[in-house]
Amino acid sequence: MEEFRSSASVSLDAELYYVREGVVNKYATSFIVPVPAHIADLEFMWQALGGRPLPYVMGIDYESRGAMQPPQVNISERGFVPTTLQTFRVRLPCTGTRSAEILVTMQLNISAPDRAHKDIRLLFKRNKICLKGLSTVPQPRNETARLAGDASQNSGGVLFAAGGCAAAALALLTAAAAAGTLYKRGSKARHHDSIHTSYTTAAYGSHQNVLLRLDTLGRPPSSTGSYATIASLHKFPFGSRRSPSPYATTHIGEHVYAKPESRVSYYAASNLTHVSQQTFTKDRITDPAEQLRLLTTPRSNIRLEILVHEGTFGRVYKGVFKRGDTYEEVVVKTVSDAASAMQAALLVAEGLRLFGLVHANVLTPMAACAEEARKPLLVYCCPSHSSNLKRFLTSCRLGHQAAPATRELVDLGAQVACGLAYLHVQRIVHADIAARNCVVDEKLRLKVTDNGLSRDLFPDDYHCLGDNENRPVKWMAPETLLQNQYTTASDVWSLGISLWELATLGASPLAELDAADVGAFLSGGYRPSQPHNCPDELYGLMSWCWTLSPQARPTAPQLLAALHDFRQALSTYI
Repeated sequence: MEEFRSSASVSLDAELYYVREGVVNKYATSFIVPVPAHIADLEFMWQALGGRPLPYVMGIDYESRGAMQPPQVNISERGFVPTTLQTFRVRLPCTGTRSAEILVTMQLNISAPDRAHKDIRLLFKRNKICLKGLSTVPQPRNETARLAGDASQNSGGVLFAAGGCAAAALALLTAAAAAGTLYKRGSKARHHDSIHTSYTTAAYGSHQNVLLRLDTLGRPPSSTGSYATIASLHKFPFGSRRSPSPYATTHIGEHVYAKPESRVSYYAASNLTHVSQQTFTKDRITDPAEQLRLLTTPRSNIRLEILVHEGTFGRVYKGVFKRGDTYEEVVVKTVSDAASAMQAALLVAEGLRLFGLVHANVLTPMAACAEEARKPLLVYCCPSHSSNLKRFLTSCRLGHQAAPATRELVDLGAQVACGLAYLHVQRIVHADIAARNCVVDEKLRLKVTDNGLSRDLFPDDYHCLGDNENRPVKWMAPETLLQNQYTTASDVWSLGISLWELATLGASPLAELDAADVGAFLSGGYRPSQPHNCPDELYGLMSWCWTLSPQARPTAPQLLAALHDFRQALSTYI
């Protein structure tokens, strides 16, 4: 079997595995990597690790439509993958005559060394973006200058395949020299890929993920499907104080929701009275024992009827609660007989965190019963047609029920932001904002809940990083993962992931990435890619939430106002 290791990034040395230890990463090979307008050169590193050169055949397919000259490659069409680490480069020169997106497909066929292994066929897809007025065609220079430039840039570096006639080889060398400054290692304008090859029977040791990276220009990694588009490159996050992206040119039209930076002051001083006029409840009881005493009700007032969700030890029931002479439909959280005293105590501790709060988008316990210490019951007011948001979204994605419209999904996100803004006014950091910790009714009215039993009911969303504590790693901000810092800004990061969950109808974020690698990937600037059919404006808000600096992220009221405006814009256009 053959192993390819490849990386694709802008101004960053980071690796993307196409084939590793004998297993083809089909996700990676199907991913279309964006190549921004100012980058013309792709650099690939490759090596055959099996001890002998491997025959290859390369071909490139593209449609320039007048926006790009034919790609230039500094290796021959046929040859051998070298046994030492070497580099080849592909140039995609934009003419600057018109704006266009050009799908470039590079096919690399590598022959197996013997009959015991299969031949490898790899496709590297790049979405080259060309902008009118921005030419990356190298300027002609005299032959002496070309040769001198080539020697200065490539000494001790790349060995070029000697295929074809001398004139062809010279043309390749001079083309490389003309773009010499783009090839220097560490250059900010280099688009780097690497390939390593070997034959081995080992399997993948960890999952690899294709992510988009926030570059240093202040724009979100926006895309349609899996790759960036010209239109998406027009935006950069709301509230960013950095320079606008060079992609924001007059050749690209306005978006439905592309607010100027001055709009941020409006969001910061939002006139949405249900958020800005809420005040901190100073007399709120925070002692757990007193909270439990005030919520306590006789067990006879609680009737469990339908088991709606079950974990290893956690149970969620639909039931009925008797309050005086009236009966109310409720949801009851409890544990099984197999639960430990620690698990029962944890349910009560987490369930009481939101005690005493009153808000339309926050669900708090209305009663509790601890007559059996090992089987406490927490009662929540919840209509019969309410359900867990994550389970509802998943059901929609699987086609079991109709999915909400985009406008409705944005409204759900706004309700999460509204509930979170209220919690922050009350000086409460939720620390586990996610679709699994929200409930929604048949009219799409949403409430943020506590995270009681979530680790047990949604075990795939929590991971242990060697400290015997299960945490929602893929929802956590970098500073939370690496420094254990929980703040309102880390809540906003998680809210951005929750918006991603809404856009994907409950898909798992960073599903291909091993939990142990999440902290390093986020610190390196990588983020979840834009979901299919997700509006650019909504993905721009997600990206704003995922700003590496906590101070640069929006507050919950800012995000609420932005979502509110976008929802109104969608209503106007529908």
